[in-house]
Amino acid sequence: MTAYLNHLQSSDDLVTTYEATRAGFVALALEKNRRATPYVAEARALQAAANQVRNPADLLNVQGIEMGLLTAAGLSDKSLAHLTAEDKIDAINGLIKNFLEPAGANFVEELVFRFLLTRGDTLGGSMRNVGGALAQRKLTRAILSTLTIAGQSYHWQHSKTKKWIAMTNDDAEIELSLRGLSWESDLGRRTLNL
Repeated sequence: MTAYLNHLQSSDDLVTTYEATRAGFVALALEKNRRATPYVAEARALQAAANQVRNPADLLNVQGIEMGLLTAAGLSDKSLAHLTAEDKIDAINGLIKNFLEPAGANFVEELVFRFLLTRGDTLGGSMRNVGGALAQRKLTRAILSTLTIAGQSYHWQHSKTKKWIAMTNDDAEIELSLRGLSWESDLGRRTLNL
């Protein structure tokens, strides 16, 4: 029952090193930048479309930018499902009257900045989930590697099909779709749900 003593001598052994903390933050920053790329492209497309008009009210006549205007108005994708067409028009009109018109000649810049603020909030929410997912994958890979090195066979549960699959010689990237892990130990069957 004291097998953990092979790895843990004191509470200091549970403290994350500076190097590991730094590597985690760098990995998250790189992932955030990767996931931000579509939002930046959307902002550029919105800017190009908005540059075609002379004043903010004319934005209402530009085809294909309604979603961009709604986002700039501060509405998330999730919120749009709960709003009527009239609510959406009111939000866009509020954006134009309260923020774009007061910006004067800089209304396109104001539009793009507001669009990016809302998209940034969306990105921030998804990134909070990514940190946990990356940590879970890293832990899962460590367990799989430990079992493999020990010559211990295991079964893993696929997250979508819920089927248990026997260990194979090629377990590359199964941590991306692994929901559970099961193996035999001296103490009996062990199952880990992720």
